[in-house]
Amino acid sequence: MKKTYIYPFIFAAVIIAMISSCDDEYGPRKESSPVFVSAAATPATFTFGDTLTLTAEIIDPATRLSSLFYEVVSGENVIATGNLSLSGDTANVSTALFVPMVKNQGDNAPVTINLIAQNVLKGTSSHKIEGLTGNRPSYSKLYLVTDNGMIALLNQQSGDKNKYVGSNLTLDATFRYKLAEKLHTDNTIDYSGHVYGNVGGMTGLINEAGESAFAYTASSDYTKGITFDNLAYTFTTTGGNLGADDLSLSSFGSEDIDNESFRTLTLTLENGKSYSLIGILGDRMNLYNPDFFERLSDNQVKFLGKTGEYTVYYNPVRKNIFVGTNNPAYPDYLLACGYGLGYPTRVTSDEISAVYSGHKRTHTSWGFGNVMNYVLLRQISDGIYQGTFYTPGDHDHYAGFKPFENTGWGNEKKAGSFTFTGEQIISGDNDWTIPNGENDPVVESANYRFTVNLTTKTVHIQKVTL
Repeated sequence: MKKTYIYPFIFAAVIIAMISSCDDEYGPRKESSPVFVSAAATPATFTFGDTLTLTAEIIDPATRLSSLFYEVVSGENVIATGNLSLSGDTANVSTALFVPMVKNQGDNAPVTINLIAQNVLKGTSSHKIEGLTGNRPSYSKLYLVTDNGMIALLNQQSGDKNKYVGSNLTLDATFRYKLAEKLHTDNTIDYSGHVYGNVGGMTGLINEAGESAFAYTASSDYTKGITFDNLAYTFTTTGGNLGADDLSLSSFGSEDIDNESFRTLTLTLENGKSYSLIGILGDRMNLYNPDFFERLSDNQVKFLGKTGEYTVYYNPVRKNIFVGTNNPAYPDYLLACGYGLGYPTRVTSDEISAVYSGHKRTHTSWGFGNVMNYVLLRQISDGIYQGTFYTPGDHDHYAGFKPFENTGWGNEKKAGSFTFTGEQIISGDNDWTIPNGENDPVVESANYRFTVNLTTKTVHIQKVTL
Protein backbone atom coordinates (compact mmCIF):
# COMPACT_ATOMS: atom_id res chain seq x y z
CA MET A 1 0.00 0.00 0.00
CA LYS A 2 1.39 3.44 -0.91
CA LYS A 3 1.89 5.59 2.18
CA THR A 4 1.11 9.30 2.18
CA TYR A 5 3.41 11.45 4.29
CA ILE A 6 1.10 14.39 4.82
CA TYR A 7 1.32 15.21 8.50
CA PRO A 8 4.85 16.72 8.83
CA PHE A 9 4.35 19.07 5.89
CA ILE A 10 0.90 20.35 6.88
CA PHE A 11 1.84 20.89 10.51
CA ALA A 12 5.09 22.64 9.61
CA ALA A 13 3.32 24.87 7.10
CA VAL A 14 0.76 25.91 9.69
CA ILE A 15 3.48 26.85 12.21
CA ILE A 16 5.44 28.87 9.61
CA ALA A 17 2.29 30.71 8.48
CA MET A 18 1.36 31.51 12.06
CA ILE A 19 4.72 33.00 13.06
CA SER A 20 5.85 34.53 9.76
CA SER A 21 4.34 37.99 10.25
CA CYS A 22 3.03 40.43 12.81
CA ASP A 23 0.38 43.04 11.92
CA ASP A 24 1.33 46.56 12.96
CA GLU A 25 -2.19 47.25 14.25
CA TYR A 26 -1.42 45.13 17.33
CA GLY A 27 1.56 47.21 18.27
CA PRO A 28 4.99 45.89 19.27
CA ARG A 29 5.34 42.11 19.69
CA LYS A 30 5.21 40.90 23.27
CA GLU A 31 6.99 37.81 24.40
CA SER A 32 3.85 35.72 24.84
CA SER A 33 2.59 32.30 23.81
CA PRO A 34 -0.67 30.47 24.57
CA VAL A 35 -0.56 27.81 27.27
CA PHE A 36 -2.52 24.53 27.16
CA VAL A 37 -3.87 23.98 30.65
CA SER A 38 -5.62 20.80 29.53
CA ALA A 39 -6.73 19.03 26.34
CA ALA A 40 -8.58 15.75 25.79
CA ALA A 41 -10.75 13.85 23.33
CA THR A 42 -13.45 11.37 24.35
CA PRO A 43 -14.10 8.55 24.07
CA ALA A 44 -10.57 7.24 23.95
CA THR A 45 -11.66 4.21 21.94
CA PHE A 46 -14.05 4.88 19.07
CA THR A 47 -15.15 3.70 15.65
CA PHE A 48 -13.97 5.55 12.56
CA GLY A 49 -16.94 7.49 11.26
CA ASP A 50 -18.01 8.50 14.78
CA THR A 51 -17.83 11.93 16.41
CA LEU A 52 -15.48 12.65 19.32
CA THR A 53 -15.77 15.46 21.84
CA LEU A 54 -12.67 17.66 21.83
CA THR A 55 -12.15 19.75 24.97
CA ALA A 56 -9.34 22.13 25.83
CA GLU A 57 -8.55 24.96 28.24
CA ILE A 58 -6.09 27.49 26.83
CA ILE A 59 -4.81 30.67 28.48
CA ASP A 60 -2.56 33.57 27.51
CA PRO A 61 -2.51 36.27 30.21
CA ALA A 62 -0.43 38.68 28.11
CA THR A 63 -2.14 38.53 24.71
CA ARG A 64 -5.60 37.80 23.39
CA LEU A 65 -6.12 34.36 21.84
CA SER A 66 -7.20 34.08 18.18
CA SER A 67 -7.46 30.49 16.94
CA LEU A 68 -7.00 26.78 17.55
CA PHE A 69 -5.93 24.54 14.67
CA TYR A 70 -6.35 20.77 14.91
CA GLU A 71 -5.51 17.77 12.80
CA VAL A 72 -6.36 14.12 13.34
CA VAL A 73 -3.63 11.66 12.36
CA SER A 74 -3.94 7.90 11.96
CA GLY A 75 -0.67 6.20 11.12
CA GLU A 76 0.95 8.61 8.67
CA ASN A 77 -2.33 9.91 7.25
CA VAL A 78 -3.99 13.18 8.20
CA ILE A 79 -7.67 12.25 8.09
CA ALA A 80 -9.26 15.45 9.44
CA THR A 81 -8.33 19.09 9.98
CA GLY A 82 -10.08 22.18 11.28
CA ASN A 83 -9.67 25.65 12.72
CA LEU A 84 -11.63 27.12 15.64
CA SER A 85 -11.86 30.82 16.52
CA LEU A 86 -10.84 31.86 20.04
CA SER A 87 -11.20 35.14 21.93
CA GLY A 88 -10.09 36.70 25.21
CA ASP A 89 -7.19 35.54 27.30
CA THR A 90 -8.89 32.31 28.39
CA ALA A 91 -10.64 29.81 26.12
CA ASN A 92 -12.66 26.76 27.20
CA VAL A 93 -13.21 24.71 24.08
CA SER A 94 -15.79 21.93 23.72
CA THR A 95 -16.60 20.89 20.17
CA ALA A 96 -17.78 17.86 18.20
CA LEU A 97 -15.02 16.43 16.03
CA PHE A 98 -15.98 14.02 13.24
CA VAL A 99 -13.33 11.36 12.57
CA PRO A 100 -13.83 9.94 9.08
CA MET A 101 -12.79 6.53 7.86
CA VAL A 102 -10.52 6.70 4.83
CA LYS A 103 -9.73 4.14 2.19
CA ASN A 104 -7.66 1.21 3.52
CA GLN A 105 -7.93 2.50 7.08
CA GLY A 106 -6.30 0.11 9.52
CA ASP A 107 -8.25 -1.49 12.36
CA ASN A 108 -7.44 -0.94 16.05
CA ALA A 109 -5.24 1.94 14.94
CA PRO A 110 -3.46 4.50 17.17
CA VAL A 111 -4.83 8.01 16.62
CA THR A 112 -3.24 11.33 17.56
CA ILE A 113 -4.80 14.79 17.59
CA ASN A 114 -2.29 17.61 17.04
CA LEU A 115 -3.28 21.05 18.32
CA ILE A 116 -1.80 24.50 17.68
CA ALA A 117 -3.08 27.52 19.61
CA GLN A 118 -2.32 31.05 18.37
CA ASN A 119 -2.73 34.53 19.81
CA VAL A 120 -3.39 37.75 17.91
CA LEU A 121 0.34 38.54 17.74
CA LYS A 122 1.03 35.19 16.10
CA GLY A 123 2.51 33.61 19.18
CA THR A 124 1.88 29.85 19.06
CA SER A 125 2.14 26.69 21.10
CA SER A 126 1.38 23.06 20.27
CA HIS A 127 -0.01 20.07 22.10
CA LYS A 128 -0.61 16.38 21.30
CA ILE A 129 -3.53 14.26 22.43
CA GLU A 130 -2.37 10.65 22.33
CA GLY A 131 -3.63 7.30 23.54
CA LEU A 132 -6.64 7.25 21.22
CA THR A 133 -7.64 4.08 19.33
CA GLY A 134 -9.83 3.91 16.24
CA ASN A 135 -11.61 0.74 15.13
CA ARG A 136 -13.01 -0.07 11.71
CA PRO A 137 -16.80 -0.44 11.66
CA SER A 138 -18.36 -3.81 10.99
CA TYR A 139 -22.00 -4.32 10.07
CA SER A 140 -24.11 -7.45 9.77
CA LYS A 141 -25.74 -5.84 6.73
CA LEU A 142 -26.02 -2.57 4.82
CA TYR A 143 -29.04 -1.08 3.08
CA LEU A 144 -28.63 0.37 -0.39
CA VAL A 145 -31.17 3.17 -0.77
CA THR A 146 -31.56 4.72 -4.21
CA ASP A 147 -32.60 8.32 -4.69
CA ASN A 148 -35.94 7.18 -6.09
CA GLY A 149 -36.70 5.09 -3.00
CA MET A 150 -35.61 1.60 -3.98
CA ILE A 151 -34.00 -0.49 -1.24
CA ALA A 152 -31.64 -3.45 -1.61
CA LEU A 153 -30.08 -5.50 1.19
CA LEU A 154 -26.32 -6.12 1.17
CA ASN A 155 -25.20 -8.89 3.54
CA GLN A 156 -21.77 -9.16 5.13
CA GLN A 157 -19.73 -12.01 3.68
CA SER A 158 -18.69 -14.70 6.15
CA GLY A 159 -15.20 -15.01 4.62
CA ASP A 160 -14.48 -11.26 4.47
CA LYS A 161 -16.08 -8.97 7.02
CA ASN A 162 -15.28 -5.92 4.89
CA LYS A 163 -17.34 -7.07 1.90
CA TYR A 164 -21.11 -6.69 1.54
CA VAL A 165 -23.02 -8.38 -1.28
CA GLY A 166 -26.50 -8.04 -2.72
CA SER A 167 -27.76 -10.62 -5.21
CA ASN A 168 -30.91 -11.42 -7.22
CA LEU A 169 -31.57 -7.69 -7.52
CA THR A 170 -33.63 -5.88 -10.14
CA LEU A 171 -32.28 -2.33 -9.91
CA ASP A 172 -31.97 0.00 -12.87
CA ALA A 173 -28.78 -0.08 -14.92
CA THR A 174 -27.99 3.44 -13.66
CA PHE A 175 -28.92 4.80 -10.25
CA ARG A 176 -27.87 7.17 -7.50
CA TYR A 177 -27.62 5.71 -4.01
CA LYS A 178 -26.45 5.83 -0.41
CA LEU A 179 -25.44 2.88 1.77
CA ALA A 180 -26.93 3.00 5.26
CA GLU A 181 -26.27 1.03 8.42
CA LYS A 182 -29.79 1.79 9.74
CA LEU A 183 -33.24 2.64 8.41
CA HIS A 184 -36.23 4.22 10.11
CA THR A 185 -39.50 2.27 10.22
CA ASP A 186 -40.66 4.16 7.10
CA ASN A 187 -37.52 2.93 5.29
CA THR A 188 -35.84 6.33 5.19
CA ILE A 189 -32.17 6.56 6.18
CA ASP A 190 -31.37 6.82 9.88
CA TYR A 191 -28.29 9.05 10.06
CA SER A 192 -27.54 8.04 13.64
CA GLY A 193 -25.79 5.09 11.99
CA HIS A 194 -23.05 5.17 9.36
CA VAL A 195 -24.01 6.26 5.85
CA TYR A 196 -21.78 6.03 2.76
CA GLY A 197 -22.07 8.32 -0.24
CA ASN A 198 -20.03 10.45 -2.58
CA VAL A 199 -17.04 12.30 -1.10
CA GLY A 200 -15.04 14.12 -3.76
CA GLY A 201 -15.83 11.53 -6.41
CA MET A 202 -15.00 8.62 -4.10
CA THR A 203 -17.01 6.49 -1.69
CA GLY A 204 -16.89 7.75 1.88
CA LEU A 205 -18.85 8.27 5.08
CA ILE A 206 -21.28 11.19 4.92
CA ASN A 207 -23.77 12.98 7.13
CA GLU A 208 -27.32 14.06 6.34
CA ALA A 209 -26.08 16.84 4.05
CA GLY A 210 -23.88 14.46 2.06
CA GLU A 211 -24.25 13.57 -1.61
CA SER A 212 -25.44 10.33 -3.18
CA ALA A 213 -23.01 8.17 -5.12
CA PHE A 214 -23.60 7.11 -8.73
CA ALA A 215 -23.57 3.60 -10.21
CA TYR A 216 -23.67 2.45 -13.84
CA THR A 217 -23.87 -1.16 -14.98
CA ALA A 218 -22.58 -1.15 -18.53
CA SER A 219 -24.06 -3.23 -21.36
CA SER A 220 -26.97 -4.39 -19.20
CA ASP A 221 -30.71 -3.83 -18.96
CA TYR A 222 -30.62 -3.86 -15.18
CA THR A 223 -28.35 -4.40 -12.15
CA LYS A 224 -28.66 -7.81 -10.54
CA GLY A 225 -25.60 -7.94 -8.25
CA ILE A 226 -23.63 -5.52 -6.05
CA THR A 227 -20.42 -5.90 -4.04
CA PHE A 228 -19.23 -3.15 -1.70
CA ASP A 229 -15.75 -3.38 -0.16
CA ASN A 230 -15.55 -0.90 2.72
CA LEU A 231 -11.81 -1.45 3.16
CA ALA A 232 -10.78 -0.58 -0.40
CA TYR A 233 -13.92 1.57 -0.87
CA THR A 234 -14.87 -0.12 -4.12
CA PHE A 235 -18.42 -0.54 -5.39
CA THR A 236 -18.93 -3.01 -8.24
CA THR A 237 -22.05 -4.19 -10.03
CA THR A 238 -23.07 -7.05 -12.30
CA GLY A 239 -25.89 -6.79 -14.80
CA GLY A 240 -28.58 -8.82 -16.47
CA ASN A 241 -30.69 -8.61 -19.61
CA LEU A 242 -34.47 -8.62 -19.78
CA GLY A 243 -36.32 -11.86 -20.28
CA ALA A 244 -39.78 -12.44 -21.71
CA ASP A 245 -41.38 -12.30 -18.26
CA ASP A 246 -39.62 -9.16 -17.04
CA LEU A 247 -41.40 -5.82 -16.76
CA SER A 248 -39.14 -2.77 -17.11
CA LEU A 249 -39.86 0.86 -17.94
CA SER A 250 -37.27 0.59 -20.69
CA SER A 251 -39.94 -1.34 -22.62
CA PHE A 252 -42.73 1.16 -21.88
CA GLY A 253 -43.89 4.04 -24.02
CA SER A 254 -45.27 7.38 -22.85
CA GLU A 255 -48.85 8.59 -23.05
CA ASP A 256 -50.80 11.59 -21.71
CA ILE A 257 -54.22 10.64 -20.35
CA ASP A 258 -56.63 13.09 -18.75
CA ASN A 259 -53.77 15.60 -18.38
CA GLU A 260 -51.60 13.08 -16.50
CA SER A 261 -48.39 11.44 -17.73
CA PHE A 262 -48.42 7.65 -17.98
CA ARG A 263 -45.95 4.99 -19.03
CA THR A 264 -47.74 2.25 -20.97
CA LEU A 265 -46.99 -1.20 -22.35
CA THR A 266 -49.28 -3.48 -24.35
CA LEU A 267 -48.57 -7.18 -24.04
CA THR A 268 -50.11 -10.59 -23.42
CA LEU A 269 -50.50 -11.43 -19.73
CA GLU A 270 -51.14 -15.01 -18.64
CA ASN A 271 -53.39 -16.02 -15.77
CA GLY A 272 -51.36 -17.33 -12.82
CA LYS A 273 -48.01 -16.39 -14.33
CA SER A 274 -45.37 -14.50 -12.32
CA TYR A 275 -43.59 -11.45 -13.72
CA SER A 276 -40.35 -9.86 -12.47
CA LEU A 277 -40.36 -6.12 -11.77
CA ILE A 278 -37.21 -4.37 -12.94
CA GLY A 279 -36.00 -1.05 -11.57
CA ILE A 280 -38.55 1.48 -10.35
CA LEU A 281 -41.45 -0.87 -11.10
CA GLY A 282 -40.29 -2.83 -8.05
CA ASP A 283 -40.51 0.19 -5.74
CA ARG A 284 -42.50 -0.88 -2.67
CA MET A 285 -44.39 2.42 -2.86
CA ASN A 286 -45.93 1.30 -6.15
CA LEU A 287 -49.37 -0.19 -5.64
CA TYR A 288 -50.44 -2.84 -8.14
CA ASN A 289 -54.18 -3.12 -8.70
CA PRO A 290 -55.02 -5.99 -6.30
CA ASP A 291 -57.91 -7.22 -8.45
CA PHE A 292 -55.48 -8.11 -11.23
CA PHE A 293 -52.13 -8.61 -9.48
CA GLU A 294 -50.87 -10.39 -6.39
CA ARG A 295 -47.66 -8.85 -5.08
CA LEU A 296 -45.41 -11.83 -4.29
CA SER A 297 -42.38 -9.72 -3.30
CA ASP A 298 -40.85 -6.32 -3.98
CA ASN A 299 -39.76 -7.48 -7.41
CA GLN A 300 -42.38 -10.00 -8.44
CA VAL A 301 -46.14 -10.06 -9.14
CA LYS A 302 -48.56 -12.78 -10.23
CA PHE A 303 -51.27 -11.95 -12.77
CA LEU A 304 -54.79 -12.84 -11.62
CA GLY A 305 -56.79 -11.85 -14.67
CA LYS A 306 -57.90 -13.86 -17.67
CA THR A 307 -55.14 -14.61 -20.19
CA GLY A 308 -55.21 -12.05 -22.97
CA GLU A 309 -53.80 -8.82 -24.35
CA TYR A 310 -53.71 -5.90 -21.94
CA THR A 311 -52.22 -2.46 -21.65
CA VAL A 312 -50.33 -1.93 -18.41
CA TYR A 313 -50.60 1.65 -17.12
CA TYR A 314 -48.00 3.08 -14.72
CA ASN A 315 -48.48 6.56 -13.28
CA PRO A 316 -45.14 7.76 -11.81
CA VAL A 317 -46.87 10.42 -9.68
CA ARG A 318 -49.71 8.30 -8.31
CA LYS A 319 -47.26 5.37 -8.13
CA ASN A 320 -49.89 2.84 -9.09
CA ILE A 321 -50.21 0.22 -11.80
CA PHE A 322 -53.45 -1.05 -13.33
CA VAL A 323 -54.48 -2.71 -16.58
CA GLY A 324 -56.90 -1.90 -19.34
CA THR A 325 -58.13 -3.79 -22.36
CA ASN A 326 -59.79 -2.85 -25.64
CA ASN A 327 -63.58 -2.68 -25.35
CA PRO A 328 -63.90 -4.21 -21.86
CA ALA A 329 -67.33 -5.74 -21.46
CA TYR A 330 -69.53 -8.27 -19.69
CA PRO A 331 -69.14 -11.17 -18.95
CA ASP A 332 -65.41 -10.60 -18.27
CA TYR A 333 -65.88 -7.17 -16.66
CA LEU A 334 -68.19 -4.62 -15.19
CA LEU A 335 -67.24 -0.96 -15.64
CA ALA A 336 -67.98 1.58 -12.90
CA CYS A 337 -68.07 5.22 -13.91
CA GLY A 338 -69.42 8.34 -12.31
CA TYR A 339 -67.90 10.44 -9.56
CA GLY A 340 -65.66 9.61 -6.60
CA LEU A 341 -63.78 6.39 -7.44
CA GLY A 342 -60.05 5.91 -7.95
CA TYR A 343 -57.62 3.05 -8.40
CA PRO A 344 -55.77 2.55 -5.09
CA THR A 345 -52.59 4.52 -4.45
CA ARG A 346 -50.38 5.22 -1.45
CA VAL A 347 -49.81 8.79 -2.64
CA THR A 348 -51.92 11.55 -1.08
CA SER A 349 -54.26 13.92 -2.90
CA ASP A 350 -51.99 16.84 -1.98
CA GLU A 351 -48.99 15.11 -3.56
CA ILE A 352 -50.99 14.36 -6.71
CA SER A 353 -52.41 17.88 -6.94
CA ALA A 354 -48.93 19.37 -6.57
CA VAL A 355 -48.06 17.84 -9.97
CA TYR A 356 -51.48 17.51 -11.65
CA SER A 357 -53.27 20.68 -10.58
CA GLY A 358 -56.74 20.01 -9.18
CA HIS A 359 -56.45 16.22 -9.43
CA LYS A 360 -57.19 13.99 -6.43
CA ARG A 361 -56.89 10.33 -5.47
CA THR A 362 -60.34 9.77 -6.99
CA HIS A 363 -60.43 10.30 -10.76
CA THR A 364 -63.55 8.79 -12.38
CA SER A 365 -66.26 10.73 -14.25
CA TRP A 366 -69.43 10.01 -16.19
CA GLY A 367 -68.08 8.64 -19.44
CA PHE A 368 -65.75 6.14 -21.09
CA GLY A 369 -63.42 8.46 -22.99
CA ASN A 370 -60.26 7.14 -21.34
CA VAL A 371 -59.15 4.68 -18.68
CA MET A 372 -59.21 7.35 -15.97
CA ASN A 373 -62.95 7.96 -16.48
CA TYR A 374 -63.94 4.50 -15.24
CA VAL A 375 -62.62 1.55 -13.22
CA LEU A 376 -62.84 -2.19 -13.90
CA LEU A 377 -64.45 -4.91 -11.81
CA ARG A 378 -63.02 -8.29 -12.82
CA GLN A 379 -65.11 -11.47 -13.03
CA ILE A 380 -63.73 -13.75 -10.29
CA SER A 381 -66.31 -16.55 -10.79
CA ASP A 382 -69.59 -17.05 -12.63
CA GLY A 383 -71.75 -13.98 -12.09
CA ILE A 384 -69.41 -12.52 -9.40
CA TYR A 385 -67.27 -9.41 -9.95
CA GLN A 386 -64.64 -7.76 -7.76
CA GLY A 387 -63.30 -4.22 -7.80
CA THR A 388 -61.11 -2.46 -5.22
CA PHE A 389 -61.28 1.34 -5.24
CA TYR A 390 -60.43 4.37 -3.16
CA THR A 391 -63.65 6.18 -2.31
CA PRO A 392 -65.13 8.70 -1.57
CA GLY A 393 -62.95 11.69 -2.42
CA ASP A 394 -61.00 12.90 0.63
CA HIS A 395 -61.76 16.50 -0.38
CA ASP A 396 -65.56 16.23 -0.34
CA HIS A 397 -66.43 12.73 0.99
CA TYR A 398 -68.98 12.25 -1.79
CA ALA A 399 -69.34 9.63 -4.52
CA GLY A 400 -72.02 8.89 -7.09
CA PHE A 401 -71.42 6.15 -9.66
CA LYS A 402 -72.90 3.10 -11.32
CA PRO A 403 -71.58 -0.14 -12.90
CA PHE A 404 -72.30 -0.89 -16.56
CA GLU A 405 -71.73 -3.92 -18.76
CA ASN A 406 -69.87 -2.06 -21.53
CA THR A 407 -68.66 1.32 -22.71
CA GLY A 408 -71.96 1.92 -24.51
CA TRP A 409 -73.74 2.47 -21.18
CA GLY A 410 -74.98 -1.10 -21.53
CA ASN A 411 -77.28 -2.66 -18.91
CA GLU A 412 -76.67 -0.34 -15.97
CA LYS A 413 -76.73 -1.79 -12.48
CA LYS A 414 -79.00 0.36 -10.32
CA ALA A 415 -78.44 0.50 -6.56
CA GLY A 416 -82.09 -0.33 -5.88
CA SER A 417 -81.66 -3.73 -7.53
CA PHE A 418 -79.15 -4.94 -4.93
CA THR A 419 -78.89 -5.70 -1.25
CA PHE A 420 -75.74 -4.22 0.29
CA THR A 421 -73.85 -6.02 3.06
CA GLY A 422 -70.64 -5.26 4.94
CA GLU A 423 -69.75 -1.56 5.10
CA GLN A 424 -73.01 0.34 4.79
CA ILE A 425 -71.73 3.28 2.77
CA ILE A 426 -74.03 3.16 -0.31
CA SER A 427 -77.50 4.67 -0.52
CA GLY A 428 -79.96 5.48 -3.33
CA ASP A 429 -82.17 3.54 -5.72
CA ASN A 430 -80.49 4.53 -8.98
CA ASP A 431 -76.89 5.78 -8.64
CA TRP A 432 -74.66 4.13 -6.05
CA THR A 433 -74.27 7.15 -3.82
CA ILE A 434 -72.06 7.93 -0.86
CA PRO A 435 -73.89 11.04 0.39
CA ASN A 436 -72.37 14.04 2.12
CA GLY A 437 -75.48 15.99 3.07
CA GLU A 438 -75.74 18.06 6.21
CA ASN A 439 -77.34 15.22 8.18
CA ASP A 440 -75.35 12.39 6.60
CA PRO A 441 -72.55 10.67 8.51
CA VAL A 442 -69.10 11.30 7.04
CA VAL A 443 -67.86 8.15 5.30
CA GLU A 444 -64.15 7.50 5.72
CA SER A 445 -62.17 7.87 2.51
CA ALA A 446 -60.40 4.51 2.20
CA ASN A 447 -59.83 1.51 -0.05
CA TYR A 448 -63.02 -0.53 -0.32
CA ARG A 449 -63.49 -3.88 -2.09
CA PHE A 450 -66.82 -4.27 -3.86
CA THR A 451 -67.93 -7.84 -4.57
CA VAL A 452 -70.95 -7.78 -6.88
CA ASN A 453 -73.00 -10.98 -7.21
CA LEU A 454 -75.33 -10.63 -10.19
CA THR A 455 -76.99 -13.98 -9.43
CA THR A 456 -78.03 -13.23 -5.86
CA LYS A 457 -78.30 -9.45 -6.45
CA THR A 458 -76.02 -8.68 -3.50
CA VAL A 459 -73.03 -6.40 -3.08
CA HIS A 460 -70.59 -6.94 -0.24
CA ILE A 461 -68.38 -3.97 0.65
CA GLN A 462 -65.23 -4.50 2.71
CA LYS A 463 -62.67 -1.94 3.82
CA VAL A 464 -59.19 -3.25 2.96
CA THR A 465 -55.62 -2.31 3.83
CA LEU A 466 -53.18 -2.43 0.93
